[in-house]
Amino acid sequence: MISYFLLLLLLILSFFFSGTETAFTSLSSAYVHEQAKRGNKKAKTLSKLKKQTSTVLGTLLLGNNLVNIALTALSTSLLIEAFGDYGVIIATFGVSFILLIFAEILPKTYALQNTKQFALSIGGILAFFVRLFKPIVVALDWVVKKLMRVLRMPAAPKATEAEIKAEIRGTLLLHQQSDIMTQERHMLKSVLDLSEVTIEDIMVHRSQIVSLNAALPLEDIINFVMHSPFSRIPLWEGKRDNIIGILHVKSLLKAMDAFYHPKQASFSIQAYLSKPWFVLDTTSLLEQLHHFKKRHEHFALVVDEYGVLQGLVTLEDILEEIVGDIADESDTPAQTGLHIEKTESGAYRVNGDTTIRDLNRYFKWDLSDEDAATLAGYLMYKIERIPNEGQVFALDGYTFTIVKKNKNRLELIDIVPPAF
Repeated sequence: MISYFLLLLLLILSFFFSGTETAFTSLSSAYVHEQAKRGNKKAKTLSKLKKQTSTVLGTLLLGNNLVNIALTALSTSLLIEAFGDYGVIIATFGVSFILLIFAEILPKTYALQNTKQFALSIGGILAFFVRLFKPIVVALDWVVKKLMRVLRMPAAPKATEAEIKAEIRGTLLLHQQSDIMTQERHMLKSVLDLSEVTIEDIMVHRSQIVSLNAALPLEDIINFVMHSPFSRIPLWEGKRDNIIGILHVKSLLKAMDAFYHPKQASFSIQAYLSKPWFVLDTTSLLEQLHHFKKRHEHFALVVDEYGVLQGLVTLEDILEEIVGDIADESDTPAQTGLHIEKTESGAYRVNGDTTIRDLNRYFKWDLSDEDAATLAGYLMYKIERIPNEGQVFALDGYTFTIVKKNKNRLELIDIVPPAF
């Protein structure tokens, strides 16, 4: 009777060690740490165990093997006593089947489906076995390390930054089908992408930069500023690409008294310009974000490797890459968000200067943005020419129709995505 009770106890212990190994390795360290900070005592116990993962895994492997060996030996002995030589055959197949079901498949499946509850409930028992087996586990670990040196087996390399980011992206993708925290997942993914996206991908193109000729009369400049939604306006001299300074609207407003003073002749607009800050178009968004923070700046002009003006980028542009479009009360409709119109035919009508990244993020499409930043650029790169109005192209499963063209600019394009 004692033998059968012992068999049941060994089977329970085997269930425990096998399930605990799965739950412990599957449970997120970040989740445990966060729960421990909230005062969860069970999570605090697990957090301490997570800091000695190798010892814990060694304990679980040692305990599982000892229990399974003891279980097999005891059951074989009892079966031989009951059935003679046939007991060996029964033990080989019968006990193996029982161990497979009750000591492997069942506990591991349950632990995977109830990882958090299972792991938190067994933390105290696991800590007890870790203390019990620690001397043996430490000795075995020492032997294994010596053998690895003798056999010249390399130790596991530390995870690189790219591998860590890939792991986080994988975790986000695992939960992509869920509607829970959709916005947060998109923001986290966007933060990870900051180091891989360049200013060129998000900048305001030079053709869309609102700037002023510094030679204009002061009245005209002030009148324009008063009716402009922008807080910073580039001023150029001679030609539009020759930016001589950035006019801060607040600075100009503070100087209004000086302008309307009887001695207005001494008033100079140049005195209220800040020095333009030029950055390369190949700079990553993460690097530019650090530059903005370090310089306490919100505005930069973008140039290529030859110093030719390409556009401008603001702190708000980078933040919008993370949190989505940010519109305030001074923004005009032309400045805010994606402009998408659903046509009667079911196509999506968008501006040609819409970025591929914005389209992919909004529709969850997978258009390539490696060779072009905008939709118009994407089409011209693919067909290797400037298309005409009314032309239709089938590319990468999508159908594109050129709706409106102004000289060489593609202004409106209809898109029909693949039918999934």
